[in-house]
Amino acid sequence: MNKSLLFMLFITPSVFAKGVDFQLDGVSLPKSVNFIYSQVFKRPFMLAPEVITDSRLVSFHITEDQDARDFFTRYLQNMNIGVSSKNGVDYIYNLPVIEKKTPKNSYVYQPKYRSVAYLASVLASIVPEGKFGVSDNRAGTVNNALTVQNGFNVSTPGDVLVFYGTSEDIQRLQQVIPSVDIPSDEIYVGGYVYEVQTTERNGSGLAIAAKLLNQRFSIQIGSSGSNASMDNFVKFSSGNLNALYELFNTDSRFRVVSSPSLRARSGSTASFSVGSDVPVISNVTFQGQNAVQSVEYRSSGVIFNVFPEVRAQIIDLTISQELSSFAKTDTGVNNSPTLMKRNIQTSVSVNDGDIILIGGLADNKSTDQNTGLSFLPSVFSTKGSEQSKTDIVVVLQAKKVKR
Repeated sequence: MNKSLLFMLFITPSVFAKGVDFQLDGVSLPKSVNFIYSQVFKRPFMLAPEVITDSRLVSFHITEDQDARDFFTRYLQNMNIGVSSKNGVDYIYNLPVIEKKTPKNSYVYQPKYRSVAYLASVLASIVPEGKFGVSDNRAGTVNNALTVQNGFNVSTPGDVLVFYGTSEDIQRLQQVIPSVDIPSDEIYVGGYVYEVQTTERNGSGLAIAAKLLNQRFSIQIGSSGSNASMDNFVKFSSGNLNALYELFNTDSRFRVVSSPSLRARSGSTASFSVGSDVPVISNVTFQGQNAVQSVEYRSSGVIFNVFPEVRAQIIDLTISQELSSFAKTDTGVNNSPTLMKRNIQTSVSVNDGDIILIGGLADNKSTDQNTGLSFLPSVFSTKGSEQSKTDIVVVLQAKKVKR
């Protein structure tokens, strides 16, 4: 027997009079409404379907000094249930849910070290309900550009970060920003790019360099410990870059092509370029019967790019090295020179101060030769060919810049 029936068995007739005193404890909402209206108010009523399926339990106590109807109506309203009367019938239904709008405020922050775009992209996950904008003090404007995250366009320039959100979000930002807006790590990348003359017997340029290192510094390439070797990559943590330069300078097979020296910020690309821009024909269009040539300038020479990412323990380097030159075009578009280039692209992880050697970019040439005296018949001369090979070896050292 449920609680509402137990209540009905022990209730006295005086409970239905004005100024009643009674209590319900742990009765389901539909049963409590049915009991109150049929036994206390004795008034017709209608329950909305969503109220009939409401499984919430109610508990209350009405004393004699309270109006039972007003008390019960207020109790239902606190549960987001409304009561309206029409033609002597009470209609009981769920009230529409009204979302409470939390007050929002603006917060303006001028970065100390990092860019506005970087801060907005990192902080967007901290306050997903807020909205970022960007302000340019020079122009005196605020831009709420859309896209990307939380309405922030990371390509938008500006010098002040503007955030619009709740007070709680602003407090959260103020706590996190000092840990995010810190100076970027920087590294120094210096080294040499060598062109190594080699033969089939000598092996690759990297193998020659490794042999010289072993003879001079007793560096065993491929051994365990701090040294490591791959097919076209050598890394070791002991040594001095100038000492390597002096070592390779004593070998006539090594020729310095360039000596890049760069200081780069973590997460930004640094470039080193020595050469010239050569005009080449990019495309040809026709205006009537006249051909119109479009010319663009292509860079050639020595181009060195490095993209560092400084971690707590290691430095990730994405390296691109290109040696290029233009030669006369004998076939195809004769009016446009041919770009001859050799390129190295690789990604490596090094420790602070490590020296790396990168190879694997070879160029083979075959040269025909005639031996003998020019005034003698050709039967007295011999013909042959000389095979030559050049290999590019990049020597780099990465060091963290002390703050």
